[in-house]
Amino acid sequence: MNAVGTLRYDQVAFKASHNSIDRRWSIADQLSGASDLVEPCRAIELDLVQAADRFEWTVAHGVTDDGPPLETVLRQISAWAGKAQNRRHPVVTVHLDLKNAHGTLTGFATAIDKLLVDEFGKQRLYRPAEVIGDHPDLVRGARAGGWATFEKLRGRFVFCLSGHAKRKARYARHRPRERVCFADNAGSKGAPRKGHRVFANLFVEATGYKANLNRVKRHPGFIARGYNIVIRKTWDRSVNGSANILSSDVLDSTDLSLGGDGFAPAGGA
Repeated sequence: MNAVGTLRYDQVAFKASHNSIDRRWSIADQLSGASDLVEPCRAIELDLVQAADRFEWTVAHGVTDDGPPLETVLRQISAWAGKAQNRRHPVVTVHLDLKNAHGTLTGFATAIDKLLVDEFGKQRLYRPAEVIGDHPDLVRGARAGGWATFEKLRGRFVFCLSGHAKRKARYARHRPRERVCFADNAGSKGAPRKGHRVFANLFVEATGYKANLNRVKRHPGFIARGYNIVIRKTWDRSVNGSANILSSDVLDSTDLSLGGDGFAPAGGA
């Protein structure tokens, strides 16, 4: 614990669930570590389908699938975090995978940010402005060591937009110091020198995964997420490549573990 506590967020690896709503455990059980799980998840993913005529979202994998309203799932997460035994929880990362994008960018940014602030409050949300600091943009703030330490992030949440390429890219550029969420980029692009996206999203079965992961993580400040991890080979490849978010469909396998706490120094150090 002490060794991890002094590390910055970008230096820590977290066990994560992929397509979290589709797992057989509730979100609360994933975060707490149900009795049949090897360890808790410290990151989750919510697939979001937006209504065609308003800024409301369903948590579902496909645009024709049924699922609970996003507000309902966020309320469950907030209630879990509000319990006495969880108030000092390790930082939780939530990827919001945008499956579609209706309406204007400004309307979207205002609506999604307000929804998260209303549910969690600003103090529990770790936002891009805190990493940017006095630097011109998020990338340069992150490269300069702008991430807070694991210990300072206890009790807080990091939200990151994934999925719909244009919407997340435009969101990240739109008044970046006011934004609530981070936004990811394709891991194949490596690590940029400037801009407003420091999360890289990498499919572990894609050709070149290992090389792309190494390209991202050879630079400080960047967060690499490897997703769709289902076997030990890709888990080990992710750990050895210093991936931060180890996103798996298989949460009860002893082969896919960071040691029991759901977090460890990135790279297995």
